[in-house]
Amino acid sequence: MSGESILRLCDVSFSYSPERQAVSRVCADIHAGERIAVLGPNGAGKSTLFLLLNGVLRPSEGSIRYLGKTITEKNINVLRRNVGIIFQDADSQMIAPGVREEISFGPMNLKLSREETARRVAYAISCMNLQGLEERPPHYLSGGEKKRVSIADIIAMEPAVFLFDEPAASLDCANEEKLEAVLDDLSGQGKTLLISTHDADFAWRWAQRVLVMQGGMVRADGTPPEIFAQEALCREANLKCPTLYRIKDVGRTQSPEGEREIPADGGRIESTARGEMRE
Repeated sequence: MSGESILRLCDVSFSYSPERQAVSRVCADIHAGERIAVLGPNGAGKSTLFLLLNGVLRPSEGSIRYLGKTITEKNINVLRRNVGIIFQDADSQMIAPGVREEISFGPMNLKLSREETARRVAYAISCMNLQGLEERPPHYLSGGEKKRVSIADIIAMEPAVFLFDEPAASLDCANEEKLEAVLDDLSGQGKTLLISTHDADFAWRWAQRVLVMQGGMVRADGTPPEIFAQEALCREANLKCPTLYRIKDVGRTQSPEGEREIPADGGRIESTARGEMRE
């Protein structure tokens, strides 16, 4: 993708202890409006990378740039204002006594008007299907409800970049579909979305680009077809092959007319009035 990077990582490394680097010499350009899935096994460094991108952690080596400007201690709030993160553990995000207050906290800290804060909160509540829970204490909600509140928190902030760390965790099927609709809406608004996930099927159908992390490093960077075509990489990084990719991969079979390709929908079989079978 052409154009200036909204975020650029230049040889970024970070260690929680001297023995092991959690993130090691990561270089990546992230462009405005991209939909990126970040894949990799547990402990690969995905969550740490997100914390670095949001400014919660500072690189021990290398640098991060936002819209061309290198992030330092003096301008770290540029990242925190413009890059929102939804944590995998929703409880770590909850600070207010009620759901409405929780979602209002970020916009109020931005010193927005009361009307603008109310608009953003109402939109976030609607997006995440939280109507009827506005006055409930967040810590008494179910795991799925807490996850939806944590996502609404960041939607109300309206950052330029959204970092979702396993956003579908604790969500049921209906709310997973709602989440995907929200992601599509945010993408339609031109937001930049990075999602850490183990769901290869989701990455295949949703992402424009996939980053594969392993051992703190970015092992691969490409489109979903480019990534999942690399069998050795998928084995080493414990990546499950997406269902639709498997169908495509085995979608060649023999017929009386010779070899043919089965359509991506699986080649639906229908009965004819004569009792024969056809596609």
